[in-house]
Amino acid sequence: MDRPGIWARVKAFTRGEQDAETLYAYKRAGAGVHAQLDAAERRRFGLAAGGKSPFALSAGVGTELACTWNAFALQTLGDEMLQADETSDPDSMGFVPPVTFTQVHAYYAEVQRWLAYANRAEHDPGFSLPRGTLPARLPDWSPVEPCPRAHLDAMMAALGAMRLHLEAAMLELEKSTPEADAPKLGQLRGHFAQAVGAVDYACTMYVPGASQALHEQVETLAKQATEDLYRVGQYLSYPDLLLTGGAQLPAGAPTGLGSFALPGQLGFDPWLMTDPNNVAALKRDPGVVKVIRDMWALDPQPAVSLHWWADIQAAEQRGDVRYARGPGGRLVGYYFCAPYAAIYEAVRPIVVGDTAIRAGQRFTIECAPEGTRVGYPFKREVVTGDFQAAALDYCDPDAPPPHDE
Repeated sequence: MDRPGIWARVKAFTRGEQDAETLYAYKRAGAGVHAQLDAAERRRFGLAAGGKSPFALSAGVGTELACTWNAFALQTLGDEMLQADETSDPDSMGFVPPVTFTQVHAYYAEVQRWLAYANRAEHDPGFSLPRGTLPARLPDWSPVEPCPRAHLDAMMAALGAMRLHLEAAMLELEKSTPEADAPKLGQLRGHFAQAVGAVDYACTMYVPGASQALHEQVETLAKQATEDLYRVGQYLSYPDLLLTGGAQLPAGAPTGLGSFALPGQLGFDPWLMTDPNNVAALKRDPGVVKVIRDMWALDPQPAVSLHWWADIQAAEQRGDVRYARGPGGRLVGYYFCAPYAAIYEAVRPIVVGDTAIRAGQRFTIECAPEGTRVGYPFKREVVTGDFQAAALDYCDPDAPPPHDE
């Protein structure tokens, strides 16, 4: 791209926009990711043509594919956001609003890392990523609410490109999976169908130039759909991520998450995250029983929830967290929303998922299915605060969350 002229610079300066030269350099540097993804997919389906099940990929091939997919998705989001800004404001091409610069930079800055991982995995059979690296989450969304209209336009365009690739990958997986792996394919197909359904819903609601109220609703749905496609793309690239919850397991290790079985596996305990000091009483409440059942059925990433729970349990075993107590040493109790986990207090700084918790801070985990059947995203969150008494929330998946009614 040619350097902006003087008039574009003056206009951008008066608006407080930032020079996008660095972003366009990232865009050029990452442009080869499309060819790299195609080459990796050809290798994968070459193995399938030779009789190798997609569910029997080596860790190296699976890691290469998943990392290349991540780079592709992030490059696509960055490219579409720059293009949307050019389209919406051609007079200041080469400059972008600060919020756009921050968001696009967050996407592009991750592309090189994922490509480096993919290249290493392709050439080093012994390479493995640290536990929990995959499946990865998208970079944080811009804190500006609602997002600029150009951002939403870009998300919708990126969703189309990401979906097109995944539909082709899913078709190849369907054709190359042997009958013995049909149950595993069924799990993968379910996650794919859920993600594509979220994309369809957002795209159907989307109208360029919509009212502010509709814009905000579509934005929420589009963000969730983008996150879903990003995650499912990693599953389609490396199906073992879905079956192991992303843990880097040694050969021959049992499927699962450490000592925690996943939903549908032998030994799974749906109450394992519920406060053990009150679980017996909570099990007698039919409303709570239904919530726990709905929570696991509607959680799009139960392995992530269990990873977070494993972080808490490991910290408790180390003595880094303890049950929170009030005056007189009485237990604070459990959180009012699913999974009705105990309120903890950090003795030393810890990290749960990607949330840092400082010493002395009280926290718990929330996995709420409320509103998921009417278009709201599943809520998974590490909650911190002082925690006051509150009425029990039955997290109805068929109704909007209370604050959105």
